[in-house]
Amino acid sequence: LCWIHYMADNSASSSAMTDLEPRDTDSVVGDLNEVAMLDDLQVTEEIDLGPDDVPPPDEESELGDGSVMGSGDEMEEMAMEDYGQDKAGAAGASADAAAPSEPVEDLSVQCLRAHTSAVFAVAVNPAQPHVFATGGGDDVAHLWRLGSEAPMAALRGHTDSVSSVGFSADGSYLATGGLDGAVRVWAADGSLVVLLEGPTQGINWVCWHARGHVLLAGSEDATAWMWKVPEGAVMQIFSAHSASVSYGGFANGGRSVITASEDGTIRLWNPRAGTVEHCTHASPPHEPEAVTCLAPHPSQAVYLFGVESGAVKIAHAESGKLLASLPAHEDSVEAASFCECMPLAATGGMDGKLCIWDLNTYGLRHTCLHGAGVIEAVWRRGSPLVFSCTVSKEVRLWDARSGACLNTLTGHTDAVLCLAVGYPEAGAYLVSGSDDNTARVWALDV
Repeated sequence: LCWIHYMADNSASSSAMTDLEPRDTDSVVGDLNEVAMLDDLQVTEEIDLGPDDVPPPDEESELGDGSVMGSGDEMEEMAMEDYGQDKAGAAGASADAAAPSEPVEDLSVQCLRAHTSAVFAVAVNPAQPHVFATGGGDDVAHLWRLGSEAPMAALRGHTDSVSSVGFSADGSYLATGGLDGAVRVWAADGSLVVLLEGPTQGINWVCWHARGHVLLAGSEDATAWMWKVPEGAVMQIFSAHSASVSYGGFANGGRSVITASEDGTIRLWNPRAGTVEHCTHASPPHEPEAVTCLAPHPSQAVYLFGVESGAVKIAHAESGKLLASLPAHEDSVEAASFCECMPLAATGGMDGKLCIWDLNTYGLRHTCLHGAGVIEAVWRRGSPLVFSCTVSKEVRLWDARSGACLNTLTGHTDAVLCLAVGYPEAGAYLVSGSDDNTARVWALDV
């Protein structure tokens, strides 16, 4: 071995560097780069190195424990050991993250497992309250009889999630709306009556008229449609929104149609003419907010709605005039409903609040707190009791007069998405649908 000393042979650069006059920094750097070229260097001395002259290991080549790095095979072995430890640690962390929480007590009387995906919609037949329907993300709806573990019928034909289900007032028909843009009407025995076509995108909701076989549905294509059943004839198309018609129904005792949209407006329609009678903006028109829930009063000419920011408002269903703003929520309002027997309303939001409102004063009566967002609120018929379902996997029953929680129904293992109450001759029951792919039935003793 030998060390070789080099010397720059560039007289111009040397004389420039010894000049006393100041020089430009960039030019100095340029000269140094030129000197560094191999052609500018000359060998001046060679030094022979013996076996005792090997330099000591560089400090950076030592491991943290003071040992010197080994051979390539040793390094590879150490790297594999570290990789194995990292994988084991990651697996342990994943196992910890995936470890199920402590099982909750299942208080339901039935767990229905026919669906293979989330259950998005449930409805009870008002004329045959021991019969109910479910619709799911597996593109199927099922008809059930209370107390039976297997469905009466599987209603197939949709090619995308069944997002909504609803029975006609006399119980003769069941409507299913799908994200495939189709509405299908079935007889009470599960046989298909008619396929209703028209919308070009997914169906958000279906709603029957309270006094007849007239069906209304809202679509993601910014339209709402009204059909006559069983003929399947289109009675009206409601087209004025500029975004998905997320909510809707009949208002003013069935004399008007009401729709709410992601475009931030609520529109009241003349169902015969298909014209807009009133348009209410949920927020200033230059700052539109999507309407996230809508509830027409079942017997009075008012409606309630909520928006993404947490605002809740109540308006007159004949004039469209805003009657009050109800501040309480701090996040998107997902549920709104009216009590039938008292001047009360309930709204539920992703802030975990169920707010009870006094409609005489438009004041906040109670705030019922949950551990996570409230998805739906349903009143028990003829009662001041209201059910709420939540992201936190439970259903709760509240007394709207006192704000007290009367019961917490556990059993679902994922978010509870929908609720319906059935009223057979003796007692009442609740049916719920969940992200855990099940529907559950709960006996009600209050």
